[in-house]
Amino acid sequence: MASRERLFELWMLYCTKKDPDYLKMWLDNFVSSYEQFLDVDFEKLPTRNLSNVEEIGTCSYINHVITMTTLYIQQLKSKKKEKEMADQTSIEEFVIHALAFCESLYDPYRNWRQRISGRILSSVEKSRQKYKPASLTVEFIPFFYQCFQESEHLKESLKCCLLHLFGAIVAGGQRNALQAISPATMEVLMRVLADCDSWEDGDPEEVGRKVELTLKCLTEVVHILLTSSSDQRQVETSTILENYFKLLNSDHSALPNQRRSRQWESRFIALQIKMLNTITAMLDCTDRPVLQAIFLNSNCFEHLIRLLQNCKLFLNANNKVADKNEKELANKLLTEMNEDQQVFQGQLDCLAVSTIQALTAIMNKSPAAKEIFKERIGYTHMFEVLKSLGQPPLELLKELMNMAVEGDHTSVGILGISNVHPLLLLIQWLPELESHDLQIFISDWLKKICCINRQSRTTCVNANMGIRIIETLDSHSSLHRICAENLIAIYGSLGSQSVSSEEIRSLLRLLRVDQSEFIHPYTTAVTRAILTMARKLSLESALQYFNLSHSMAGISVPPIQKWPGSAFSFSAWFCLDQDQLTLGVANKRGKRKQLYR
Repeated sequence: MASRERLFELWMLYCTKKDPDYLKMWLDNFVSSYEQFLDVDFEKLPTRNLSNVEEIGTCSYINHVITMTTLYIQQLKSKKKEKEMADQTSIEEFVIHALAFCESLYDPYRNWRQRISGRILSSVEKSRQKYKPASLTVEFIPFFYQCFQESEHLKESLKCCLLHLFGAIVAGGQRNALQAISPATMEVLMRVLADCDSWEDGDPEEVGRKVELTLKCLTEVVHILLTSSSDQRQVETSTILENYFKLLNSDHSALPNQRRSRQWESRFIALQIKMLNTITAMLDCTDRPVLQAIFLNSNCFEHLIRLLQNCKLFLNANNKVADKNEKELANKLLTEMNEDQQVFQGQLDCLAVSTIQALTAIMNKSPAAKEIFKERIGYTHMFEVLKSLGQPPLELLKELMNMAVEGDHTSVGILGISNVHPLLLLIQWLPELESHDLQIFISDWLKKICCINRQSRTTCVNANMGIRIIETLDSHSSLHRICAENLIAIYGSLGSQSVSSEEIRSLLRLLRVDQSEFIHPYTTAVTRAILTMARKLSLESALQYFNLSHSMAGISVPPIQKWPGSAFSFSAWFCLDQDQLTLGVANKRGKRKQLYR
């Protein structure tokens, strides 16, 4: 817990100075830190004798508690008039206390509550948990499934308590988790996410909390399934992802018109954003390569690109309504409609940003995933889809930067180029950006990341970035002067590494003007770039560069048919970069390359 150090500090101050004020501060911090772990405000603290938890779980009255809770929840779900007249407080209190009791049995160390509060337990901390949770009763799955059947009239707070119990069972121990993760419980979780009908009548804050808890439960489920063997699982991760993506790309146009209100669409987009962010959370695990392979087999790229295309459908449908209303409404109503349109556009922008984040997480540190994306989707197609959404917000452009470095784009110098294709898209997008501030910001960052060292320059040269820069400079009327100068500076730096005669001719062709008395605005910058390419700054004069940093990289020597003798030899210069720092490599053992014949 983040505040543990503060608690320790206050306690030491109280023990040293014996000041009651420090004790009061310690108590306030203690209560604020731990009250989020309990839904029940107990008058007396529950006993925390964990040694008898497993034994209590075997008692027969546990099933009686489940049975009584089931009956009371059925009564709370009823929509009879007697329910409206009667006081349900005592019944609700019993249900809440019963669920809290079961949560303590199946997750005695409060792993679930700590996880949803943001604290990640390390394997060392888990190994120190001496006592096991109680064995899960066979009555739980029917109980959990039945509670969510026809639950429109059940309070959202009670549904959250049920989800807390399921999450506690999954996080409490693998044995109980694999028993609880079944087709029935997964159907319940997906139904909770898909249950948009009750959103109109429910409290948005409580409904949002229920959705977040459901997504955290699914994340925990995926992580548990990854650590289990196939004979232990009742449900495969691929099945969960298939249903997940099906819900993510639900066809809203099939709904009746009376259900497709602006409020419904707004809430559905908010759900999609949360589901996309959950994909990133799912991939934040120790078995990331395994989960990435499962995502790839689930056609995740096609689903995510289709989601971006559906954003365009949302916009088109929204604009049609706007055009129709513009003829009917007064100026005041039009102003309100435009404000509503801006809010809706902002949500779609957030959806596009979250989609790019999910794509980045799936391809992160996976050459195979990047190749599959190029083959199945292609960056050109992704660029066309993104352009169809209109002018990109700054957050979307930053997310493409993050995709290029597979990390925080501000960490230039620490993170190198891991995926050069987003950089090519950014260069291609520059002339179409209406904001000159965005053009300058993007080009300045590109100048830093592309020219920082030899490895970055080599990566850009191999991706034919020089040609892309010349094509962009051809639209100089749409580029800000500083942006164009930054692009030319990038080209000069890349050209000092490697440049073809055709590229030089294309660059000089840009300087042509219709009238001889005018000088092209690029003349000075291009001249400076050509001098940079021609200047010798060091003794480096190699004509070819090989990047051997990848584990499977190597140089293949072609066979020679006629040898003059019984052996052969070849020579090569090796230049080892000392300034390139790659995260995650520093703590690993050094690698060496071997020569095979």
